[in-house]
Amino acid sequence: MKIIQLHFYLLMCYQATECLTNTSVTLGADVIIGCDLDIKEIYWYRQKSPDPPVLMLRTFYRTYEGAEYEDRIFKLKYSVKTNSLLFIRNISTDELGVYYCVKTSEPQKFSNGTKIYINESDETEWRNLTIITSVLMNVLSIIALIVMVKSYIYVTGRSKNYTAAQTSNNPKDFITV
Repeated sequence: MKIIQLHFYLLMCYQATECLTNTSVTLGADVIIGCDLDIKEIYWYRQKSPDPPVLMLRTFYRTYEGAEYEDRIFKLKYSVKTNSLLFIRNISTDELGVYYCVKTSEPQKFSNGTKIYINESDETEWRNLTIITSVLMNVLSIIALIVMVKSYIYVTGRSKNYTAAQTSNNPKDFITV
């Protein structure tokens, strides 16, 4: 029942943009997200719309215990620097979304959330680079096709001339009377 309540609250908070901290990132960079709750034992959730929040890991009061991961896959990308700092390695589009930390003890309390999104200028640069690369590849393909067609025409024309020359030089072509 608590999980359902938590999901309901997280979804309500996600809809209200004033409770989100927006963080622009560059793909491939490392990102650190802080928990705005002053606690040591927390759950970290990631919300990717329209999916429900996903529990990623839990930190403990004693730092030597590290974190308990909900799935092994999360251990490859996420770690905790301190109990209240989530570290994301080599961020990709899979890690984009809204992150929440939640107090584990009663009464449950959750953070406002941190929205991770791609920096618009980076996205525009990648889009422009992709378009330029595509245009260059198309131009090179057209040039290669033209060269191949010209070479084919040259070789077949030369082959016809060679065959015609051989035929006219054939001694059987001369009829003696």
